[in-house]
Amino acid sequence: MSFELNISAIAAVASNEKTIGSFKDSVKEGRDAINERKIDSYAQLISSIAGVKLVKGNLPRAVSNQLRKALLEDAGVQEATAKRYVENSAGALRLFSIPTQATPTLVADILASENIDTENKLAKLVSGEGETDAIRALAEKLVGKFTNRKDDDGKKVQGVFKASKLTQADWDEFDDVVRELKAARAAAEDAAIAAALAEEANNALANEVFAA
Repeated sequence: MSFELNISAIAAVASNEKTIGSFKDSVKEGRDAINERKIDSYAQLISSIAGVKLVKGNLPRAVSNQLRKALLEDAGVQEATAKRYVENSAGALRLFSIPTQATPTLVADILASENIDTENKLAKLVSGEGETDAIRALAEKLVGKFTNRKDDDGKKVQGVFKASKLTQADWDEFDDVVRELKAARAAAEDAAIAAALAEEANNALANEVFAA
């Protein structure tokens, strides 16, 4: 079954991008509106390709080329924007259980259920980044981390471990710095407790004076 481009989806993207462009001088004030329009565009596009069978987790080349061409020529978006739309929309099909006959409304509900309300959140999920725990991010920076690779379905899976560039001398210095900072933190906490106790004692004394 050949792919037929949904013209109304492209028209919706064009309309949304035009609205987004109107906020270019007031991005902060229009951030919510921009995100809402972007998600609507993705809902439209994902719905339009929901019936496409992915090839190793990606859209068939003919489909992606057709979609990209329509975004560039008919929706009037820039090359980088078209690339994001195509890759993130394909990634959503790869990651979520989206029915082949899904409407834009259903797709929007699915994205909302996954807490995706911005293009950036969708892009991170599609790329396999997701939300990185702060402690793990620090540990990976110091020690090293696993690379990612794609399986036959195009999904990101754990690859090989890649160590950081830190040497034993770096680790020794790191240990010294941590000990120094932990001691300073402990001293600061003790000082804060002592100050709080002193203030409490002064308040109690003041209360006794006024009560006398």
